[in-house]
Amino acid sequence: MVATILKLYGMSVSTCTQKVVMALNEKNIPFEFININVLKKEQKTPEHVARHPFGKIPVLELEDGTLIFESLAIVRYIDAIRPTIGARLIPSSPKAAAHVDQWTYQSSYNFYPAAQQIIVETAIKPVARLPSDPAVLADGRKKLIPTLDIYEVLLGKQEFFAGDEFTLADLAHLPYFNVMMSTQSDLFDGRANLEAWFLRCTARESWGMVKAFVENAPKCH
Repeated sequence: MVATILKLYGMSVSTCTQKVVMALNEKNIPFEFININVLKKEQKTPEHVARHPFGKIPVLELEDGTLIFESLAIVRYIDAIRPTIGARLIPSSPKAAAHVDQWTYQSSYNFYPAAQQIIVETAIKPVARLPSDPAVLADGRKKLIPTLDIYEVLLGKQEFFAGDEFTLADLAHLPYFNVMMSTQSDLFDGRANLEAWFLRCTARESWGMVKAFVENAPKCH
């Protein structure tokens, strides 16, 4: 059992921060949120670099002062300390865990780069009051479409990425799809299975709590 409040350093609109917040909510773990405004380069201050040597977010500080960075590493820790509460994000079966890992890890090169390219142009730059580049956006969309087609076929066979249960593989994708559903919803046109997956994931109470967290957190300026 977690003895005291964990501290999460991040930014509410950060997709990686949202992964951790959803996992904490899924496992019913209370936490203190410390806002790190990346638009003001607060992640590059000496104080924060002492927490994360690469000057990024999020970072989870445990009750004994231990620091964990990288969102997926943090989520794995959260699942490990409360495996029986909420969704089992990493299954106990080695075979099932491998299926979760394969769909989580492949996203780092087949999904994330193109998705992040889209998100920077459609969500991050407007908040930072920077001009978007239509050519970069178009390139990101072009790169992402083959992966979305593969996901569409997969999710026509099962409800979630690694089977019929919500896992880390779904959580790792969800915040990015949430942004793209708001800014580039036409990417879901003709992809009913992917859209149904999105609706199943966003219907979870833990995601509803993420939405409330974003609405109530300090605003980005």
